[in-house]
Amino acid sequence: MTPATVPNYYVPAALKVPSRAFTYRFFLSVCLLILVLCSLILQHSAMGIFILALMDLFFCADILLRCGIKDVFHGKLTLSVLISVSALSGLLYSALNSFHLVLLRGPVTDLYVYTMLLITLALWVERRLSREKEKTHIFIKKLDDFLPKSARLCVGRQFRKVFATELHKGDIVLVKPGERLPADGIIRKGKTSIDEQLITGNMMPTAKRLDNRVYAGTLNKSDNIYVEVTETLPGSAIMSIMGAIKTGEIHRAGVRSLLDVYAAWVLPAIFGGALIIYVAFLIRHGLSIWASYLGVLLFVLALFCPAALSFSIIFPAFFARRGAKRLKLNIQNWHALEKITQAQTFFFDKTGTLTYGELRVSGVYPVSETARKPLLDAVCTAEQLVDGPFADAVNMYAKEHKIKPKKVLAFDVLPGLGVQAVSNKNQILAGSIPWLAEQGIFISQQITQQCEAVICVAVNGTYLGYLTLADELRPGAQEMVEFLKSHGKEIILVSGDNESSVSAIAKEAGIETYNFFVLPKTKAEIVTNLRGLGQKVVMVGDGFNDIIALLQADAGMVFSSGKNVYNNWVDIIIKRRDLQAVRYLFAIHTKLRRLIRQNVVLSVLLNMILAGWLVWQSSSGVAQWHWPVVGALAAVLVVWLNSTRMLYIK
Repeated sequence: MTPATVPNYYVPAALKVPSRAFTYRFFLSVCLLILVLCSLILQHSAMGIFILALMDLFFCADILLRCGIKDVFHGKLTLSVLISVSALSGLLYSALNSFHLVLLRGPVTDLYVYTMLLITLALWVERRLSREKEKTHIFIKKLDDFLPKSARLCVGRQFRKVFATELHKGDIVLVKPGERLPADGIIRKGKTSIDEQLITGNMMPTAKRLDNRVYAGTLNKSDNIYVEVTETLPGSAIMSIMGAIKTGEIHRAGVRSLLDVYAAWVLPAIFGGALIIYVAFLIRHGLSIWASYLGVLLFVLALFCPAALSFSIIFPAFFARRGAKRLKLNIQNWHALEKITQAQTFFFDKTGTLTYGELRVSGVYPVSETARKPLLDAVCTAEQLVDGPFADAVNMYAKEHKIKPKKVLAFDVLPGLGVQAVSNKNQILAGSIPWLAEQGIFISQQITQQCEAVICVAVNGTYLGYLTLADELRPGAQEMVEFLKSHGKEIILVSGDNESSVSAIAKEAGIETYNFFVLPKTKAEIVTNLRGLGQKVVMVGDGFNDIIALLQADAGMVFSSGKNVYNNWVDIIIKRRDLQAVRYLFAIHTKLRRLIRQNVVLSVLLNMILAGWLVWQSSSGVAQWHWPVVGALAAVLVVWLNSTRMLYIK
């Protein structure tokens, strides 16, 4: 992890505790709470109830007390500190009242149940917050399956099988079709096509010839090649990706809970309010009975920590996720919403992100109008049994235009080059311009200078024309770009594709800044450098080749597809086919922040009203223990009902 990604704020101690520590304490606290309720209903001795409450404090709330002490030692007021103050005040108030150690003037008989309920709910909330933090950790299984295990090392005229990690720079290795390259290098003999999607994100196999650069982990598709090792496996591009995933940890500047932020001002308000009420009673009734009115002080300190406050964020975040799913958005880290709205720069990958990542036939160019039907019949016949992005595009075109392919007697696929098939004694060739030229086909037609991929077609040695294939821009791209620009965001398109392809998509989407031939490591370096300059950065991608940049950015979003097996490591998963998702995320964040503030105010205000009413009623008699509990649960219900508004996002 680079220094630019290290959080520069204090992380509350409770967020560093494993969620399992809160889990078993929560269930133990629930059991103790039930026992206390049964004891109160059956009117058991005060000593037994006190022991159960003390057990809850020492065996369940102990983790909150320790975390609170650590936070105070670092000069921070957090939710753990707030809960600790309230729980200790409630237990002390109840103990003094139960054993009549001091003649306290308090509004209720005891706060055992309220205090234990507060501890139980706080443990559950801290468990949820801790699990949210743990979701930002990356757990990887079987990643080594992507890496080559062995290599054929050329030793003179012979070959020796070695581990891929044993190769050195300058070694010559033989890579056969169907094998992954064992190291980064340069082709010294042979030509082939290589599936580099793992590295560049390009879904089409890339033709490779003499002196072309190749990368470890990519798949050789068609022919034998001899490669000179320029970078061994440990220092290769694929290992930089694997290393980022295995050892990386998504540290977001927003992992700190907003509950801790609000607790920092709620706690001083509690102390201030409690002291004001205590002083008011002393002024009215005299200083001589200061000890008796300590009950009012302890009661206010205990009750002014609203149980509903713990749910002020949990409930809205829960319903925000449900509301987002209706919009086909999966919010895995809702803290990232803050980063998305605050970010100055948005990086977009091209293939599969701004575009669908699916090739479509964009044009048909026969040598003459009479050759149009034979051209389409031939290419649809040749591609009907082939599996790949080119064939998928042609087959879809045939289906849409009701072209019926002829029966194929034989066919052969040369990945990255083309297809040759035999149908009705006709030999069909469909593939790239260089490949047809190698087969002796004279291409008399001038190929249009377009960024699309091209399939040239010949039948029995006669050239018939060509088809162009292009990746389609997602709907709403221009509107999304205009929306981000209106919010002062800079948009940069980065892609591993060629310049003409990237520039065409950027121009169509309205993006002025773009980079092409960008490797995953370079994407991550660009993101890291900007973060090092103090900018907040969002990365939007679609696959494994973007993972380093997604990890390094303040927030990462991916478009879900069949290729996406790494979705668990990002903040937002977009399952829509359009680009309206970004606008929806801004709307979700605005409404979420507003509801959280409303919930905090509601929880504090309702508890203040409850505490004030009980204190005022104390002049005519002491209320029963259940009133604070009923009031606390009612406040939780109000917060829950208010939070359900997050289910509906406009």
